[in-house]
Amino acid sequence: MQQSRIVKFVKELSQRERERFYQFVHSPYFNQHEKTSQLLDILLSRLNATDEEELERELLHGQLFPGQPYDEQKLHNVMSYLKKLYNRFLAFEYLERHPLEEQVLTLESAYEGARFELLANRAKQLDKTLAQKAFSDGEYQYARYRINYLMGYYGSEFVDRSESGALQSMSDHLDRYFIVEKLRNSCHLTANMMLLNSHYELGLLEDLLLYLQSNWERFRDDLGIRLYYTILMSLREEHEPRHYQEMKIMLAEHLTDMTQQGGSDLYTFAYNYCIRRINQGDSSYQTELFDLYRKGLSGGLLLKNGILSEWDYKNVATLGCSLKEYEWTEDFLHTYKDYIPAHQRENAYSYNLANYYYHKKLYDKTLQTLLHVQFTDIKYHLNSNFLLLRTYYALHDTEALLSLIETFRIYVIRNQRITTEQKRSYTNFLRFAKKLVQLRHHASTYSKKALREKLDELAAKVENTENVINKYWLLEECKG
Repeated sequence: MQQSRIVKFVKELSQRERERFYQFVHSPYFNQHEKTSQLLDILLSRLNATDEEELERELLHGQLFPGQPYDEQKLHNVMSYLKKLYNRFLAFEYLERHPLEEQVLTLESAYEGARFELLANRAKQLDKTLAQKAFSDGEYQYARYRINYLMGYYGSEFVDRSESGALQSMSDHLDRYFIVEKLRNSCHLTANMMLLNSHYELGLLEDLLLYLQSNWERFRDDLGIRLYYTILMSLREEHEPRHYQEMKIMLAEHLTDMTQQGGSDLYTFAYNYCIRRINQGDSSYQTELFDLYRKGLSGGLLLKNGILSEWDYKNVATLGCSLKEYEWTEDFLHTYKDYIPAHQRENAYSYNLANYYYHKKLYDKTLQTLLHVQFTDIKYHLNSNFLLLRTYYALHDTEALLSLIETFRIYVIRNQRITTEQKRSYTNFLRFAKKLVQLRHHASTYSKKALREKLDELAAKVENTENVINKYWLLEECKG
């Protein structure tokens, strides 16, 4: 019984959600089946039970149907009723969180029921409310489309067939709904293609971009379209900083106008742009990114539903160490550890603590802590190897270094989940790292001047090679 879906579903609810679900199930409007209410009562009273027998089907049947012989189907029916109520409960909770959707559904119900006075009155009020919103995301555009659809066809059928304003507005908002959603999804899919070894056909995107560029005056004041167009261009034209500068302007001037999703997307893509620039060797974006992270933490933008991504946790800690903000970083590691999902928490904490020890030059602690990192994700494998490489380099362990570089290279080449571009970036890094290690190992065979020339020559090659991961570390070590 512990494995029953409805038991799992109820367990997943927060305490507040359980209380609301209890009220929902016990409401005679939603449920008049007494056994279903009793089943929920039993489940809520037994969820934390340590004795699994308390939720065995036979015992549960006995509580619901005392004195009756065990009937699997009867019990199944009651559990099925409760699952249906659970599904309806989730839908009603969604409407509670999305009042705009609820208001549009009211209009659609009024239209369907021929309550035209209510339709006209509520549509007028809702249209005024929406007109005051500065940010027009997909939900906004879809709502305006649905409202004008109702009013347009109502007007043409029952009021004035020659009046075309609402129908024209319906068509315009349908276009804008498609544009903003196509751009938004293209941003996320493009980012996925850049990070993962995946490919998506983006269909009408190229035609849409040509259309937007030819009609930009018509759309430039639409903050939703402007937002996702700018983000997409920052992904497609990475070496054009004007797109990032535009995102910064929107963060400074329009963040409070945006929906939670719009603001989160703007912030996330802005700091990911900085990360990509840093990975390409442009260290000037490090301070920029650190400021974005601190603003995101203080404003809650870096947390999604109270949860901090393990990768955001890593990026913040890594940057703090790179900028020598050690006290702040140590406090961050401990303070925000508990915001990471439980199944990822210890791994993320161990890796980032090892990285912190490395930057503090506590190399023995670095190696000890890395032993606790499990390769649950390819990123942990890549990042841990890179951290191990730098630690061996700091300890002047040439034999371990050269062995690690070769195994690391083979791993990268053979891994099918790494994109071709990423493989080139890592293999370029490992090729240069090997040359750096060999130069340092044989330093005593060169004069100071000759060694300096060799290191400068290597640095120039690193600088002039476009696709090199962790370029900044190689350049820093070449200077030393």
